[in-house]
Amino acid sequence: MDIHQIENIVAISEEKSIIRAAEKLFITQSALNQQLQKLESELGTALFVRTQSDWKPTPAGEVYIQAAREILAIKRDAYGKIHDMAENARRQFTIGLIPERGIDMFTAIYPQFHREFPEIALEPAECDVCRMQKLISRGDIDLGLAALTEKQKDENTYMHMAYEEIFLAVPASHSMAGEGSRRAEDAQEVSLEAFSQEPFILLSPSSAMHQIVKGLFEMAEFEPRVLFTTSSNVSKYRMVNAGVGCALLPAVFAVPAENIVFFRLPQRPHWEITMCCRRNAYLSRAEKTFLNLCSRYWNRS
Repeated sequence: MDIHQIENIVAISEEKSIIRAAEKLFITQSALNQQLQKLESELGTALFVRTQSDWKPTPAGEVYIQAAREILAIKRDAYGKIHDMAENARRQFTIGLIPERGIDMFTAIYPQFHREFPEIALEPAECDVCRMQKLISRGDIDLGLAALTEKQKDENTYMHMAYEEIFLAVPASHSMAGEGSRRAEDAQEVSLEAFSQEPFILLSPSSAMHQIVKGLFEMAEFEPRVLFTTSSNVSKYRMVNAGVGCALLPAVFAVPAENIVFFRLPQRPHWEITMCCRRNAYLSRAEKTFLNLCSRYWNRS
């Protein structure tokens, strides 16, 4: 099995289109198609069901792609070990970052990392947790910062960084605002049911936070009146500060503002801040150093 051929077939599977795969690989569609046809001829069976809009692996294709991913993982791990042995070897790895907050961590620790490993190129990539998990499993991302619950973890390996509480944010004009606190850490407990008639700004269903919030409303036994959904906790915070609705916010976004008060919920809802990598992946010295810097960052935050 040729490594380049393997990578090309995996690209077709990931893109679900030979056109998009060819564009991603910077080769012509006809060259990629010829390569695929030659492989299928050698194997004596088709690897993909072709349609105009979507290419899906056949059962034989699933076997090939699974084996191909395992081979590429072995290659990555072997290269990592060799790079550790070769003092002057150059290498790059990709860091997955959750939007809005991941870049803060990256910019805080990168200078020290670069001083220790000036020859290593780091490539940050922002994406939501669900997509990050898939990219890590596929080997497209080496390490990823994720905030999620235990139930949301998949087969990848997760390294604990910190736990983060989730607070209820309410406009200061609300009738119950006098019972709240400008500082989240000083907030009093309140039942979510007390706000069953209030409008809420929620995160989009694709976010890890959405499942936590959904569970809280189910425990409170009411369907929230949703003003709108967004992919941004910053947008939620600003809308509460503008007095238009309530929101559930992770501690890092629950910062003092003139027009917001905070409450704690009796359940003390929280999620876990983790760094994630592919299961059984070999971690180079540089990657281990980056993880140690991440741990220090979250333990002093």
